[in-house]
Amino acid sequence: MTTSMAQQASTADWIAAIGQAAGALFTAAAVAVALGIALADRRRLRREEDERGKRNARMVLVRGTGSHPVGQDEHGYQSELRIYFTNHSDRPIFNVYAEAWPVGTSLDEQPRWAVHSEVVLPGQPAEPTEYFAMKVTTKEPPPISIAAWRLRWTDVDGRQWYGDEPRQVQPLPFSGQPPGRYTGRAAEATPTKASRGWQKLIQRINRSDRST
Repeated sequence: MTTSMAQQASTADWIAAIGQAAGALFTAAAVAVALGIALADRRRLRREEDERGKRNARMVLVRGTGSHPVGQDEHGYQSELRIYFTNHSDRPIFNVYAEAWPVGTSLDEQPRWAVHSEVVLPGQPAEPTEYFAMKVTTKEPPPISIAAWRLRWTDVDGRQWYGDEPRQVQPLPFSGQPPGRYTGRAAEATPTKASRGWQKLIQRINRSDRST
């Protein structure tokens, strides 16, 4: 009888051990599933944030450069170099830099010409200007020859963006890279105003965003 009781106790211990192992396995599986769901939710939220950031960045429409002669003195020709853009999003943008590199300067260096605004509100810069302007002096008469130009800013989520091509519909993430080389000149004439063409473009972007 002692042997039988010992066998029963051993069997009970074995069953208990199996139960504990199964419980631990189920617990681990449940934890793994919960972690998987949490990671999937995090990836989904990150994708949604990225898409929202891209949509808002597309609403900052960068239209290119222009220049306006101001005068001439012993130092050279004075001009107003302009970078045309408007924040058409419904949120402000921050640390907005309009930058330009004259021909003969390295694009790896800080821009020779620049203007900065801490914040640009929705709808700004507004008509009739729609640009940031910087006073520049050159040895050659206008139009101004530039090696590169760029507009860069930070959105409300802390993401940085830039545009360095005329009428660049999709700004790119900025991480400190130099601007793309520009092969033209800053035209003396003011670019055609955005009103109709750019409003149509904005409407197409909005319709595309709503359909996705």
